[in-house]
Amino acid sequence: MKRNLYFRLVSVIMLCSVFISFPASLMKASVTCSTASCLQDQLDNAQPGDVITLPAGISLNGNFVAAANGTSENKITLQSASSSDKATLDGGGTGSGYTLHVTGDYWVIKNLKITNAKKGIVLDHANYTLIDRVEVFNIGEEGVHYRDGSSYNKIANSYIHDLGQINASYGEGIYVGSDIGKWSTFNPATNYNRIVNNTIGPGVPAEHIDIKEGSKGTVIEYNTFNGTGISGANYADSFIDVKGNNDKIRYNTAYRNGNNIIVDAFQVHVRASGWGQNATFTNNTVYLDNTSAYIVNADSGTKAYASGNTRSPAGNMYTGNVTVLD
Repeated sequence: MKRNLYFRLVSVIMLCSVFISFPASLMKASVTCSTASCLQDQLDNAQPGDVITLPAGISLNGNFVAAANGTSENKITLQSASSSDKATLDGGGTGSGYTLHVTGDYWVIKNLKITNAKKGIVLDHANYTLIDRVEVFNIGEEGVHYRDGSSYNKIANSYIHDLGQINASYGEGIYVGSDIGKWSTFNPATNYNRIVNNTIGPGVPAEHIDIKEGSKGTVIEYNTFNGTGISGANYADSFIDVKGNNDKIRYNTAYRNGNNIIVDAFQVHVRASGWGQNATFTNNTVYLDNTSAYIVNADSGTKAYASGNTRSPAGNMYTGNVTVLD
C-alpha cells in the first residue's frame, strides 16, 4: 500500500512539472562573447534580464544591432568585463554604418568603447535605455543620436570626442530628435531624455548637444564641454543648440579654450512654429576667455529663462528673449 502511494505521488509531481512555466526573471542568461558573431547572436536572442559580457580589452568588428526588449524589472545588459580596460566595438570605417544600433527597450550599455563608423550609437524608437561609462570617438558624423521617438533614456559618465571625421556639419556629440525636414521619416517626439555627467570634446566640430524641434523635456546637467574643435560648420558656434520645448540645462561647465568660432555658450532657436520654448539655464559655469560671447542667446520668438549662471572673465551675459530670474 505504501509503495503504491509513493509511486502515485511521484507520478503526480512529474506530471505537474510538465505544466510549470518559469518566469523570465528565473531564466536569465549570463554569456561572455569573444567574437562578433557570438555577440550579434546574443543580441538577436536576448531575453529580459540577460547579461552579455565582452572580455577586457577585446575589439570586435561589426555593425551591431540590439533589437530585443527588456523590461523595467529586467533590463538587458551589454557590458565589458572591465571598466578600466574596456572592450571596443569597431564599426569598420567612418564612411558608413552605425557601430551600435539600439531599437529595443530597456537596455543597459556600459563600459564600452564605440568607434569607427559613420554614426556611433543610434537609438531608434528605443526607450528606457541607460548608456553608462562609454567612450565614443573617431566617428564620421554624430557620436550618439536619440532618434525616431526614443524617449526616457539616459547617457551618463561618458566621454565623447573626435567626431565629424567625414562631415563636420553633422559632427554633433549628442543629437536629440530630428530636424523638421525629417519628420516624415522619423517620429520627432524624442522626449524626456537625460544627459548627465559626461565629457564632450575636444574634436567635436558641431554642437556638443543639439536638441531638435519636436522634442521636449531634455535634461542636460553636470556635463563638461571642451570647445576645442567646434568648427562653425552648418552654423555650429555654441556648445548647446536648443530648439525643443521645456528643456533644462543646469550645473554644466564649458570651456571655450580660445576658440573664436564660439560666439555663445548656449543658443535657443525657432526652427518650427511653437518650438524653442521654455528652456531654462541654471547654475552653469562658462569660461569664455573674452568679454563679448554670451552665456545665453535666445532668438526672437523663443522663450528662455536664466538664473545662477557665471562666466569668466566678466562680460556679456544674455541677449535676446531671455528672462533673468536672479
